[in-house]
Amino acid sequence: MRRGDQGGMVKAQGIATGAAASSNGASCESNAVQRRLDAALESMSDAFALFDADDHMVLHNGRFLEFFPFLTSLGDLRGQTFRTLVSVPNGEWSRVDDPERYVEERMARHDAADGRPFSIRLENGGWVRVRERRTPDGGIVSTWTDISELKATEQHLLDTIDSIGEGFVLLDDDGHLRLCNQRFRDMLGDGSAVFVAGTSFDNVLRQAALAGRFMEAGTDPEGFATRMMQQLGGDGETRLEVPLRNGGWVLASHRRMKDGSVVGIWTDVTIQKKREAELVAIRAQLERHTDALSEFARLVARQARSDALTGLPNRFALEERLDQLLHDGPNGVCVLYVDVDRFKLVNDTVGHAAGDEVLRGVAQTLKRQLRGDDLLARIGGDEFAVVLAEVEEEEAMRVAERLSAAVRGRSFVAEGRSFSLGLSIGLARASANLSSVARLLAAADTACYIAKDAGPGRIQLYDLGDISVSHAQETLSWAERIQLALDADMFVLHLQAIVSDTTGIAGYEALIRLMDERGRPRTPASFLPAARRLGYMSRIDEWVCRRTIEYAARLANAGSNRYVSMNFGVRTLTDPTFQRRFLELLDRSPEASRTLAVEITETDEIEDIETLSNFIDTLRERGLRLFLDDFGSGYNSFDVLKRLHVDGIKIDWAVTHDLLDDPIDEALVKAAVSIADSLGLELVAEGVERDAELDRLRTLGVRLFQGHYFHKPEDAEAALLR
Repeated sequence: MRRGDQGGMVKAQGIATGAAASSNGASCESNAVQRRLDAALESMSDAFALFDADDHMVLHNGRFLEFFPFLTSLGDLRGQTFRTLVSVPNGEWSRVDDPERYVEERMARHDAADGRPFSIRLENGGWVRVRERRTPDGGIVSTWTDISELKATEQHLLDTIDSIGEGFVLLDDDGHLRLCNQRFRDMLGDGSAVFVAGTSFDNVLRQAALAGRFMEAGTDPEGFATRMMQQLGGDGETRLEVPLRNGGWVLASHRRMKDGSVVGIWTDVTIQKKREAELVAIRAQLERHTDALSEFARLVARQARSDALTGLPNRFALEERLDQLLHDGPNGVCVLYVDVDRFKLVNDTVGHAAGDEVLRGVAQTLKRQLRGDDLLARIGGDEFAVVLAEVEEEEAMRVAERLSAAVRGRSFVAEGRSFSLGLSIGLARASANLSSVARLLAAADTACYIAKDAGPGRIQLYDLGDISVSHAQETLSWAERIQLALDADMFVLHLQAIVSDTTGIAGYEALIRLMDERGRPRTPASFLPAARRLGYMSRIDEWVCRRTIEYAARLANAGSNRYVSMNFGVRTLTDPTFQRRFLELLDRSPEASRTLAVEITETDEIEDIETLSNFIDTLRERGLRLFLDDFGSGYNSFDVLKRLHVDGIKIDWAVTHDLLDDPIDEALVKAAVSIADSLGLELVAEGVERDAELDRLRTLGVRLFQGHYFHKPEDAEAALLR
């Protein structure tokens, strides 16, 4: 070989070597790109697959097999056609009526690959949203997104909407159906109407009209449906009453929202329309019969002043008579406010119908003791009032005593049972300060309240010099303040720590406070007696329940082992309305059950131990702790403990306070400790304020304490930071 040739060879080899090196570099870079692509695909939360122009699988990520684990039976999926993949028998088929048709529908959507999303059910019960698009070379890119949680939320929403007693429909801004509930379908559907999402609402109404659902559709159902749509299609809120072929009526109320969508509520107003028709018929009949109309008017006038049950004058007639007497001057005018003692026992024992018969008997007994010109009126439930004219205070008192003796001396029979009743009577005499109907009746009512509070069978004269009257007025003055506090949310919750000898703060007791006009917290002792008298306890109890559950949920979400307890009386815990509301609040915050406790108070008032016990068991099943509060203050504390399933007992503060001086209280604490130990109950001593009390309690075996010695009640937010 010539030198020149050798040089050429060396040069050629150099070029070849450089080319090889360049090729190896490109290959390395390609491999790096491939690895990054693979890593990116595997990091996707969505499933991904690529099919070539002949519909063979090119690649997929791991998420794909997580969604479709049954495909692992095919081994390597690359090269498999989509038809092969979708034809593998799997759990998805159990959710469809016709698997073959299901396969063909999947193939049709796959071949279309138009990018429109659709949803399918997975073998494990979940849902995915599928999107498929064509690549420039004719292949198909497919993605599957997990929408199981979204579907579950949608289903919960649909179930909630389906539980509504009224028809509900939601339309998009183009008037197409988004969703509707079963009640709406029942109103308009008989199998002909189409209720699938995307259907034009025009078509829904048209189908219902063609099916004969509407009374006024007549021979032009399509035109009627068009007119309905026009009437309901305005801006703002539109309302339309529609008579149905079956004799019913619906009120369709449609409101257009800011985004253009329309919310429709379809209410069955058949009963109201029937009542309207009846009233129209009555009016027509009255117009045809003038004499009957006059008699009816006289009857209405009498009924407006009469009590339907007893035939006595009612409150309206009473106030009318009082106004006439006071107009001529207050001298000699007295009012007796009469409340029947123990009447609730009659209703509870023999029922309200028989109780009504007893009330009629009481009314007759009272009437026989009065003069002809005295007015006896029934002003509510078991309450009566007597207006006396031209009498002195002493004579009015004798009338009150005569009424009381007459009822007390008679047995009232109902359903074969005999009942002994009594009267609590308040007496108020008109004067310059009590010269209006409202003031005079309020004074008599206040006096009656004092009499009833003192015990059955009492008579109380309204006298501003009587300290009990002053106290009663103070109680009644709380009505406005309590109402304002409820309406303006002026109540606050304070917490007092419950402390363990070994672990520090074990929990808190929730204590309600009312903020007065000066921003000072008032304790329950100042307003709860008035709240009970005035009927506000149910609202206050619900407020306490709602707020305490909120704090318990906060403790639970923070992972705290502490709990917060709230006090409720027996009457509250046996009230079905309160029970239902309590459980609804727990359903909204189920995590609160772990850090929530209930203290049962006023156990001397237990009338239905079975109802109370069943509700307590329900709360315990949900994880709440139940404590018997004020242990040792009631005569039946030990008896109640035997009959109720509780988790702990709280020794009344009065027992703790007298522990050092009263051997009976010390014996009671010893008994409580022994019972708690034998039954595995928590035992808390309330009202601990002194070292000597604490030392003695520890000596007796108490390990949980509550009182000012450890912690004075403070605002809940501040207390939780401890």
